Amino acid sequence: MGVAWTKRAGGWLLLAVVLAVGCKTPFSTREPENPVTKQSTWVQPTSPALVMVNLRTAMAERNSSNYLRCLADTSLAPASFSYQPESAVGAANPGLFLRWDKESERNFLNQLFAFLPSDSVSSLSMTLIRENTFQDSVILVQEYVLTVAHRRQQEAPRQMRGQAEFRLLRSSEELWYIRGWADYATGANPTWSALRAYFGK
Repeated sequence: MGVAWTKRAGGWLLLAVVLAVGCKTPFSTREPENPVTKQSTWVQPTSPALVMVNLRTAMAERNSSNYLRCLADTSLAPASFSYQPESAVGAANPGLFLRWDKESERNFLNQLFAFLPSDSVSSLSMTLIRENTFQDSVILVQEYVLTVAHRRQQEAPRQMRGQAEFRLLRSSEELWYIRGWADYATGANPTWSALRAYFGK
């Protein structure tokens, strides 16, 4: 019986040696997976139309950094960003939009994107209605449809329709930024202002 036990023990020892040789570092931890990076598509805004492209793409990719790069501040353009809400939403939220600026947009986006599931799809479509061109500025009037599948309560809108008036300025580097943004209702649908009011408080 002692011989049989010795053979059995020797077999287990041989198996352990084979496994140790086959695995260079049997007790090392596995290699970490590459982190998932946020998708980022950006084109230099050398024309007002490209600013709109970047805005649409930033919403689709839920990229707040690129969204905010579309908005003017005094380090980029002669004036800072300002926002004028749709009149009914402004009246229903007194004081909220009085000093709405680029930082307000950042807070709004952070709140909104935090409630978007990772597998949800956001989309922004815009149709140009009017364009007025000046020496270093442009006014674009766009009809928009914005869809966001957030996880908040039912009273927060998920599809917004309206008309946006963008006032864009050209910087000394020949790049364009949104200086002013005014929102208007085109029917009974909620507007982008309603979404800002919900997530921007």
